[in-house]
Amino acid sequence: MAMRVAAVFFGVLLMGPVLYGSERLQVLDLRCDYTENPSVIDHVSPLLQWRLTSAKRAHNQSAYRILVASSLSKLSENKGDYWDSGRVYSSSSVVTYRGKAPGSRDQLYWKVMVWDDDSTGSHWSRVASWTMGLLHPSDWQAKWIGQREDPFPDSAITFPAPYFRKEFTISKKVRNAVAYVSGLGFYELSINGEKVGDQVLSPAVTNYDKRSLHKLLYHYDDQSSQRVFYHAFDVTDRLGNRGNAIGMVLGNGWYNQRDRTIEGHMWYDLPKLIFQLEIEYVDGTKQVVVSDESWKTAAGPLRSDGIFTGEVYDARLEHGDWTKASYPDRHWSSAISVRAPTGALRVQSVPFTRVQDTIKGHFERLTDTSYRYTLPETVSGWCAIRVQGRAGDTVKLRFIAEEGFDYGQEDVYVLKGGDQELWEPRFTWHTFRKIDVTAKNVRLATEGLAVKSIFTDVGRVGDFECSNALFNKIDSAFARTMHANFKGIVSSDPHRERLAYTGDAQVIVGSLLNTFDMTRFLKKMFDDIHDARNKNTGYVPHTAPFGGGGGGPAWGSAYVIMPWAYFLHYGDTSVLEQHYTGMKQWVDYLGTRTDENGLVVREEPNGWCLGEWCTPYNQIAIPPHFVNTAYYYHVAQTVARVAGVLGEENDASHFSALAATIKADFNAAFYDAKNSRYWQGRQGSDAFALAFGLVPPGKENDVFTSLIEHVERVGHHFDTGILATPLTLAVLTKFGRADLAYRLMDQRGFPGYGYLLDSQNSTLWETWDGGVDDANGSGRCHPMFGSVVSWFYSSLAGIKPDETSPGMQHFYIAPIPVADLTYCKASYESLHGTIRSHWEIDPSGSFRLDITVPANTKATVILPWEGASIAESGTAIDGAVGVTEIADDRRRIEVGSGTYSFVVER
Repeated sequence: MAMRVAAVFFGVLLMGPVLYGSERLQVLDLRCDYTENPSVIDHVSPLLQWRLTSAKRAHNQSAYRILVASSLSKLSENKGDYWDSGRVYSSSSVVTYRGKAPGSRDQLYWKVMVWDDDSTGSHWSRVASWTMGLLHPSDWQAKWIGQREDPFPDSAITFPAPYFRKEFTISKKVRNAVAYVSGLGFYELSINGEKVGDQVLSPAVTNYDKRSLHKLLYHYDDQSSQRVFYHAFDVTDRLGNRGNAIGMVLGNGWYNQRDRTIEGHMWYDLPKLIFQLEIEYVDGTKQVVVSDESWKTAAGPLRSDGIFTGEVYDARLEHGDWTKASYPDRHWSSAISVRAPTGALRVQSVPFTRVQDTIKGHFERLTDTSYRYTLPETVSGWCAIRVQGRAGDTVKLRFIAEEGFDYGQEDVYVLKGGDQELWEPRFTWHTFRKIDVTAKNVRLATEGLAVKSIFTDVGRVGDFECSNALFNKIDSAFARTMHANFKGIVSSDPHRERLAYTGDAQVIVGSLLNTFDMTRFLKKMFDDIHDARNKNTGYVPHTAPFGGGGGGPAWGSAYVIMPWAYFLHYGDTSVLEQHYTGMKQWVDYLGTRTDENGLVVREEPNGWCLGEWCTPYNQIAIPPHFVNTAYYYHVAQTVARVAGVLGEENDASHFSALAATIKADFNAAFYDAKNSRYWQGRQGSDAFALAFGLVPPGKENDVFTSLIEHVERVGHHFDTGILATPLTLAVLTKFGRADLAYRLMDQRGFPGYGYLLDSQNSTLWETWDGGVDDANGSGRCHPMFGSVVSWFYSSLAGIKPDETSPGMQHFYIAPIPVADLTYCKASYESLHGTIRSHWEIDPSGSFRLDITVPANTKATVILPWEGASIAESGTAIDGAVGVTEIADDRRRIEVGSGTYSFVVER
């Protein structure tokens, strides 16, 4: 059924009552592939997901029934002509669609009902829907078009942004119209004078195309695969009865990135687009408008655009109403058919990047021609200006980062003259705390600047607060840092390098999963890694999509570590299935990088093969082959676990045996049995061994004692880099010394996070000292050390997944009141609903813990100490509804869904 007609009926259905008896399970929040009513997907077997709610404690689903139909009318009659699952006895609320294979453009409607443990059925859920995209190359009638062939393919020269337009006529009443579009590197689409969609910097970056790679700083044997994202928009309401016009302008983006060449010459080609508008009329006939040589093209006011530099826009060259019908384009040239990128056209899976907020700052006039705009925090985005002046007058905006560098970030606007003019960039972004504006003869006032924060639209799912102000600052700085670095990738920093380093993402994966909705974002990242990796050798590069960059085995190991963490949080085995071959290949690759002692001593030719990174004073005190071999063991063990989940028993045995061999080699090389320590007893060396399980059986406590001695010897400071810092916290906490972990985190001096207590710093630093290199700068908006945020959630608040029940259907709440903390509040929006852990120490010294466990889930609560009495909502624990004590440990309590309030009195 057509999108527009469906929307009308869909809205009617949504108006029905949804609140039923409080003792009955209610089905809410239906999602397809983690998206509410997606307008376009290309998975023929998507994940269908719902949440349950109930006022009753310990209320669980025992069975479900899903109906999927081709029309609302069929669904209203309970006819699932695409899928009727029947009554399936399962507690799962994330289910793979297993019905009739949908075709291109199909719109499907679905609903769910469930039964509880007493076989009481719910009412049917509200109706949800999803729509299929163009599934086959033959569905595309459109051509890739451009303005010119590249006359200088090996040069860093770029051209003004190309503008394209196409007029067409409609003579009948439209039932439905859908535009399918992609533009490389970035595009902006308008129909009849109005922009389509609110996305910016789209499509998201991928490994789009085959390319010639020259002057690479690091070796890369390009055996990649390619993808190009497209979007689909319902534009029914945008079309007029007669003349209509399509307008598109293209930016260079990552596809034609020639600004920064330090990593090498890695651009693909000049900008190009593909567009297909499919119109269905009320009388059943159809019309298709496609990109081809009939489109017109011209240069325009956007004279240059680069993601590392900025834009130069000359308003004197504007085309007027070029996106409207009847525009005189006789002087425009015909577009040309160009080489299609080798990447397959796929629906964009990652959420759009959007303008998320407008940030106000302090405006001051410095001289007659210069101004400064200072912001309360670092912002990644751009500045919209409102100015008035004469034709040819120029406004220059220089964007200065928190560390005082501009990194070449500058926008230039040339006025057309006359009335007030509004302008903002389209195809770049900057990261800055200050803007220096030079504007001779141009009127500029406080309201003439609007700073817009731009990042990928990943929702916040975690919330944390405690009585330690520094910890709260770290948490908020991490969120701010990630907003700056979310641009369809997790970038290393959002101004200087902007590369998607796999190692950076690997160390913060726990913090990402606890803080943001990573369901779609990380799946895209895993696909990026798969595209960039070498399918022959198994090598995983240090950035994905590949953009150069140094690293080592801890970077490539992201391809194993991150999907496993994703699986634990979301229970999605499809990620493991899809990437299982590549995960195994990575471990096999590391096996080819060892010396005669079984230690990983090399990577690709002339590669860095880094071990620990960004230690205090950047002293690499632990040998790289120590760290690399530790990760070799860790990923071998993890792949063995993945194999077990997937039922690959032979592989599970193989990788477990391999891990045992690696462990023996590692200990032969690095374990100091006499002193019960690893490599001179550094924090990181002992932490790696303890965290990854490399210590010989029975020696763990001895090695842990060595770790404690070193922590005390260096004055309870970190001496670790990006890799061992979160591991040190995890080990100290696991072995019962969360108090030491707290002291490390609470240090105000170097090395530590105390710099965040200075109002001059609002984001996380790349190095402990924030060191500034006069030539290249230093990242003071870098995500790596945000890894510690995971400790706030998993240890202080105690919310963590259960490896034996992935997806948080069973989880732990094991809070740790430590040191001078008097309260901690955290929540996590799981796929099943809100998990909450709020605790405080009251004036009498009693420990109070309020928790929320979503319907259809269970939790093991581990109280921090045994008390003289334990009560729940004023009732002795042994009489509380939904609570089960574990006989051999009074601190461990099993609870079903519901809200609970525990008090432990000493």
